[in-house]
Amino acid sequence: MSPEKARVFVVEDNERFQKIIIKRLKKAGHSVVATATTLDQALAMVDQLEQLGVGVAVLDGNLSDYDVSGNDGREILKAIQKKDPNVITVGMSLDDFEGTDVDLGKDNVGNLGEVVKSL
Repeated sequence: MSPEKARVFVVEDNERFQKIIIKRLKKAGHSVVATATTLDQALAMVDQLEQLGVGVAVLDGNLSDYDVSGNDGREILKAIQKKDPNVITVGMSLDDFEGTDVDLGKDNVGNLGEVVKSL
C-alpha cells in the first residue's frame, strides 16, 4: 500500500511537536483527520478510525511526563491493530517503538511526510 495522500491519525502529547508533525504531513499532501494528546482520547478515537478513513496512525510512545515506559503507545497500537489491522502505524517516540510498521523516531520528523508516501 502506498498512501500518496493518506488520511492520518496523530497521537502526540506535546502540542508544539504535534503541530510540527501535522505541518510535515500536510506539506507532503496528506490529511490529518484526527488527533489525540492523551491515552484516553486516543483510545476513544480508535473506534472511529475506519469511519474517518484513516490509513496511517502516527503514534508517540509516551503520553505523559510521569510514565516514559512506552506503555501508552503500545496500548494504543494494540487497540488499532485489533480494531483495524489495515491501518499502517508509524512510531514517533524518543525511544524505540517496537511493533509499529515503521519506527521513525522523533529525530526524523522532517522526513515523515515522504516516509508515509513510501509505505
